[in-house]
Amino acid sequence: MAVAFPVIIIGIVCFYYFVDPNTLHFPIQCPWRLLTHTSCPACGMQRALFALIHSHPWQALQYNYFFVVSIPMALCAVLAQWYNFGGRMEPLRRVVFHRYTLYIYVALFCLWWVLRNILGI
Repeated sequence: MAVAFPVIIIGIVCFYYFVDPNTLHFPIQCPWRLLTHTSCPACGMQRALFALIHSHPWQALQYNYFFVVSIPMALCAVLAQWYNFGGRMEPLRRVVFHRYTLYIYVALFCLWWVLRNILGI
């Protein structure tokens, strides 16, 4: 995974650099939104990624706040898990994968899901 992860990320970045998810015929649609007409926590993530890649961070936040805020957490988790460098990332690993950190993250994820549908964010 340590080798495959960067290759996958580069492929995703290249794809979203050239393909705009704002187009009407974008191939990947949210099944939750199609069924319920409400937003899931990931709705807007593709558009946010497209905006980030094209250097529009404020626009990315408008599409999906939680995705943009979660990127540092995800990067820390990847560094701590796959690129531990002989144990140098062990303190980071203990914090990122601590059960309270994960509980807080899941709680914020659920809160985001509810608030974005109530407030229409």
